[in-house]
Amino acid sequence: MSGGVPIDDEARDDAVDVLRYLLEWQLAPQRWERVDAIVGSLADALAQEDGDALREATAELELAGPVRATRIGTTSLIPAPERTRDRANHLVHTLGRPRQERADESPDRPGGDGDGTRTPAR
Repeated sequence: MSGGVPIDDEARDDAVDVLRYLLEWQLAPQRWERVDAIVGSLADALAQEDGDALREATAELELAGPVRATRIGTTSLIPAPERTRDRANHLVHTLGRPRQERADESPDRPGGDGDGTRTPAR
């Protein structure tokens, strides 16, 4: 753990909830860029087991979600880009597993490609 408080179940559950909502959002392409950056921060917080950073990224992600009013002249809204969807889905599954099970999938183990995701078996 690099800093902050450990990740507790409440922080984990809150992050999972927001990531699941994200999969249903419709946003302008520029806003998806911001959301993807926040999802990256959330992944970093999880990798460092930093509960404070996870809570901060979760709150930031909630605020980046859709708004009720749309400005005149706003570009069309689109669903989450594939990369963002994949990252969010991966985090939902990772956050939902016990710590030891997540540790067993470290990028240093065979099958990892260094980015925290598993390389598919061939």
